[in-house]
Amino acid sequence: WLMASPRRYIQPSHVIRIAPEIYGGAFRRDHNLAANHAAKVRSSGKLGYYWQLFAGMGWTSIHWLHKIHQPTLVLAGDDDPLIPLVNMHLLAWRIPNAQLHIIDDGHLFLITRAEAVAPIIMGFLQQERQRAVMHPQPTPTRTR
Repeated sequence: WLMASPRRYIQPSHVIRIAPEIYGGAFRRDHNLAANHAAKVRSSGKLGYYWQLFAGMGWTSIHWLHKIHQPTLVLAGDDDPLIPLVNMHLLAWRIPNAQLHIIDDGHLFLITRAEAVAPIIMGFLQQERQRAVMHPQPTPTRTR
């Protein structure tokens, strides 16, 4: 229910108080992170907020994930209260050619663990670039 209120965008003191519960990971250990985050976070407006709530109430891509044919890097925090790790395992399982990397952190690991995550992303991109050079896919030709 903490995510159902827009207070985290309006009252910095509120997001500071709830950040450990909703973001997990480093936010549970370092309360300065919540204050820094609260100073930077901005609302997407009422319409954006309502669309986010609507999407969270039940939209799912599970039935279409098997149609993703591109190599896919799935990153997940092991202490993410918003997106349970089991969901990320399921995501990686349903996407053919997906790689799952679990980060020792919470929901905002891209911010709190950027130095650790960047090499994982770069390694994935380099691996895919090398694969594309060694095994290029033919470009489909258009027929008129």
